[in-house]
Amino acid sequence: MAKGGGGSWKVAYADFVTAMMAFFLVMWIGAQDVKVRQSVANYFVDPSGVSKRPTNAGAVLDAPVSGPVPENAKVEGGRGARAPGGDTPSPSTAAVLNWIKSNDKQFQRWKTEAQRCREAAAVQKAVNQTQTPEEVASNQLTSLLSTEVAGGIPKDTPDVYKDLLFGSFKEVNWKQVAEVLLTE
Repeated sequence: MAKGGGGSWKVAYADFVTAMMAFFLVMWIGAQDVKVRQSVANYFVDPSGVSKRPTNAGAVLDAPVSGPVPENAKVEGGRGARAPGGDTPSPSTAAVLNWIKSNDKQFQRWKTEAQRCREAAAVQKAVNQTQTPEEVASNQLTSLLSTEVAGGIPKDTPDVYKDLLFGSFKEVNWKQVAEVLLTE
């Protein structure tokens, strides 16, 4: 030990603090949305932040996406889908829309539910001054869609399959599904 108490512990402590910071950064990035994680991964592949993959599957040209998070949009109602209003739905959202439209009887049922939500929202217009009737109808239909589709899982389904299904349900933009049903 050096005369005066030594200071080697400071080096070990600095290494420990640096390792903890790196650990928490990795944990924080791991908890982010898929787009954020992909953006971070792209940064380490090419520090310019430009993705080397095509932006659209089946695209004729590889159009790189620049910026910190490509096509980032804050979406009310969940992660994993792009913002409603003309944007292409995420694969999970598109799968739910295709499922609803695959059967005419089922599609008509959901169109009827959308009309009921629209009528109920018109009645609530006087009560709710903060939202438009379209927003109220969209919120009601969003809630109905997500609870009914998730509630259709049989109780005897093994837990691992339930976890996978509920995980994929989080990727669906239910609000976008509701808005499509309300506009068609």
